[in-house]
Amino acid sequence: MAKKRANLRIPFEAAISDELLLKGMWEELSLHQMAILKVIYGLPLDPNHTDDLGWSELDYWKCGQGFCEYDDLGYISRILPVPFEYIPKRYSEAWLILGRRSGKSGAIMALIVAYESTCGGHEAYIRSGQEILCLQIAQDLKLAKNTLGFIQANLESSKVLAKLIKNKTAEHIELNNGITIATVPPSLKSVRGYGNPCAVMDEVGVWYQDAESANPDYEIYRALSPGQAQFPDSIIVGISSPWNKAGMLYGYMEAGTEGRNAPESEKDRYANCLVWHSPTAAMGNPLITKPWLIKERDKDPRAFERECLAIFQDSISGFLSPTLLREAVEKGCYERPPAATFRYVAAMDPAFRRDAFGFAICHAEKDKGIVFDVLRRWEGSPDQPINPREVLAEIAALLSDYKFATVYTDQYHLESLQQLALDYGFALEGVPFTNVSKAGIYGSLQQLVNQKRIHLLDEQISLRELRSLEKKMLSGGAIQIGAPAGQHDDLATVIALSTDKAIWMLPQPAKEKPKEPTIHEQIIRQLKRQRAEEYANDDWY
Repeated sequence: MAKKRANLRIPFEAAISDELLLKGMWEELSLHQMAILKVIYGLPLDPNHTDDLGWSELDYWKCGQGFCEYDDLGYISRILPVPFEYIPKRYSEAWLILGRRSGKSGAIMALIVAYESTCGGHEAYIRSGQEILCLQIAQDLKLAKNTLGFIQANLESSKVLAKLIKNKTAEHIELNNGITIATVPPSLKSVRGYGNPCAVMDEVGVWYQDAESANPDYEIYRALSPGQAQFPDSIIVGISSPWNKAGMLYGYMEAGTEGRNAPESEKDRYANCLVWHSPTAAMGNPLITKPWLIKERDKDPRAFERECLAIFQDSISGFLSPTLLREAVEKGCYERPPAATFRYVAAMDPAFRRDAFGFAICHAEKDKGIVFDVLRRWEGSPDQPINPREVLAEIAALLSDYKFATVYTDQYHLESLQQLALDYGFALEGVPFTNVSKAGIYGSLQQLVNQKRIHLLDEQISLRELRSLEKKMLSGGAIQIGAPAGQHDDLATVIALSTDKAIWMLPQPAKEKPKEPTIHEQIIRQLKRQRAEEYANDDWY
């Protein structure tokens, strides 16, 4: 078997140097991209081979290991001393944390998969009747299929490798050496049970991370290992822009190449792992310009840090500005009496045992924005749980005073509460509460706080809850907003929900009337219409 392997595997250096194999694909890479692949496959780095920016292959390795300084856009400004030498070594795992538009998928990943599937020699270890996959695992299958297109185009550009293609669809490329390049989602069902000499986890930074998820990143990784056992030269690559300070990608970033920063007791698990970290600007994509980077930075500095500077973000951040919240409070105003001139909106957050039952009334004013009138909170215990009938009776009395009869609520025990509410003469309207809908509801509140268009009551529990709200970045790019673990957010919830429902009562800016076209504009339009009619009547085709 060892003899067979020696005959079938083409060394990476030979494959990228041969015009009949991957040389054409290799020559399209930036020097930084080349350096990453050379390090993965244990090739020497040339300190004299530089690019237009003046940096060498060895310089890029130093930067990828964290020994350089960048400017505010992510361009390399200075190389720092490295306390160890570069020693060529082939890695069986590579974790690449790279900024967006850095050629992660279309260049680096595509070449790894193309090489391993056609030149890796893995077919020598396929058992009779076994299905072998080179896996491209991606959360976004639409983008992954585009990458599969890059792989296919590069294989077809080689007269030798093109002959290996047996069949192709939008989701796989079947080769006549017994290996199939397949695009699959990050689920256990998709990867378990297959032999996989090469597995690339694309954008793994936004995969599910917590144990409560159906397919967390570490379970997918764990499921890949048995399928690689029969292949001596197998490889796993995790490649992604960063997201939050959680999950496998962040764990490897913290540990560093071969566990350089990990405790001694954990170094063995990183023994053959390369970790590389580079921002977008340093990766050498000719389509990325300074004006584009400046525009992205000015548009959203926090997103720019994450997506272009490749900086992991705190998974938890404060949601509302404490300063602006203090300014939104009307000191000494604990409740406002009803007024016939306003239309009121109410929201409640029901509870029955340990949690608290929250209720709020607010209205909209043209000059002020959203103004709060009433806040109420009822709290129960295991020994004395909340009696919903008593709470709804108090709410009914408040609604009677303010002369309206509809309350918005989440869908917790909605049907039973709706019947009770009808008994007291008012209606409950359910509002779906998911991470997506809550982000929109709380987003309305945040916008008004930032615009100083909200007036809160001087009620300390509600202010504490609002200040404590956290925004958590979840895997998959989702946002979760709520109270810290073990704390309440019932009043914050009803403030946000009633605010979101009251916004529609604020006056909308008048739409500008379309301007009358000038004589010149009228002539141009007439000429365009005539030309279109001429083309429509022309039968030359």
